[in-house]
Amino acid sequence: MTVSRLLPSLLLLGTLAGCQSFGYDGLSSAGSRNSTWRCSDNVTLTLQGGGSMLRASDSRGFNADLPASPPGQSARYSEGIYALILEGRNATWFVSGQKPVECRR
Repeated sequence: MTVSRLLPSLLLLGTLAGCQSFGYDGLSSAGSRNSTWRCSDNVTLTLQGGGSMLRASDSRGFNADLPASPPGQSARYSEGIYALILEGRNATWFVSGQKPVECRR
């Protein structure tokens, strides 16, 4: 193959490599991001991370590392007894055995 035939493919790969995925808060998932949410029942929820993994902790003492579920999206996360659904500035935080709490950023 000649360089002239490879050049368009290399340029396309270089352009695509510059793309970034965006996590739950609209920020690049490359770095860890923090956000605090005020929830029903006087619960405060703190989220760290973004993209394919979030760390959630609430004021009741529940903590979880949550992978995206299903993988590849950034609105639903779950692991074991925990689940989180993000919808813009709203979130629903589920802990098995507890009443789900509605949260706002």
